[in-house]
Amino acid sequence: MWHGNRTRERWTFRRVLWPSMEEAEDFWQVTGGSASLSAFSDLKDSGSIDYKGTAVPDDNDCVRVYYGFTDAAGERWEGPVLTGFLDMGESEHDDVRVSGSADIRGMLAAASDTGPGYPLTVAAGIDPVDAARGYAEALGLKVSAAPCSYRLGGAHTFEQGDTWLAIINWLLTSADFSSAYTDPWGTVQMQPYVEPVERTPLWTFRDDETSFFKPGVKSSDNRADTINVVRLWFENDQVGLFAEARNDDPLNRSSTVTRGRELLLTETVDELAGDTPATMLQNLEELAAKRLRDNSTRIEYKDIPCLYAPFAVNDCAQLDYTAAGLSTVGSITQVDVDFGRGADTTVRVRTLLRPDFKVTTSGRVAWSA
Repeated sequence: MWHGNRTRERWTFRRVLWPSMEEAEDFWQVTGGSASLSAFSDLKDSGSIDYKGTAVPDDNDCVRVYYGFTDAAGERWEGPVLTGFLDMGESEHDDVRVSGSADIRGMLAAASDTGPGYPLTVAAGIDPVDAARGYAEALGLKVSAAPCSYRLGGAHTFEQGDTWLAIINWLLTSADFSSAYTDPWGTVQMQPYVEPVERTPLWTFRDDETSFFKPGVKSSDNRADTINVVRLWFENDQVGLFAEARNDDPLNRSSTVTRGRELLLTETVDELAGDTPATMLQNLEELAAKRLRDNSTRIEYKDIPCLYAPFAVNDCAQLDYTAAGLSTVGSITQVDVDFGRGADTTVRVRTLLRPDFKVTTSGRVAWSA
């Protein structure tokens, strides 16, 4: 139902009581706004609204934004876009009328705006996901967490200034879970990390009769920032070692040969295994090669203008734009939605291309005692 004409579009801005998360009345004074859902922001969800009426929306509670429409077959769909806290901005008063704007901050703000205020230690042997869930629920957040079999191998102490969100995300990462994110209802999700390209695409943007994207797809990549040389230095009381790894492969787009210049990453290594300078140098060269490969992943982005659909950050998506010769499968990392007629939406799809190129390493013992 996502392609084709849409009629009877409606945006609804509903008050959600905090912390019960029960729905209350609609904010009829809201005139528009936008939302941005991002995989790389701490809160994941953000947005803004504009309002005009006889009262300012109550910012002690939350807002849930709904979008609905009727498709060409007469089928009705309505669903939430995001739920978050209201952060009121400047208001303008004109007799009994008042207008202004407000920011929407995702529900994870309840965890990012506060912390324990003291060094917090979690014990070895605990279920980190269960601990993260407990901290989030203690803040009033609703949580859906997958079971976890991993247990912390050792105790860990968080710093005095760490927020609850930083603590929660550290615990989730230790269990190889994704960082915390929220669904459109505002429920915090704690789920195992799965490479998006290992999933079946939930969304396909294809230029045929099922198309619901628009012309104007934008492409970009990180080639300008992709390194092609790594140089490492290690030093202790007995030895000083230098190692280099190079991408001189003429068949690789980011190599020194193709680019005609070096893009360098240089680091000092603090710990290095080995009983002899020769063994340590070999390990340093291997580490340089690993650093080069780890930092050479090519990242491509496709920004796709489209009709709104209930996209979720980290969903797997496929683009088959045959007329433009564009084809890719990747992860949705950002969704921008306008709360207006047509619900103009832009979806960013991120594709990681693992490099396959010849690495040349070299090194030397600079000095030894």
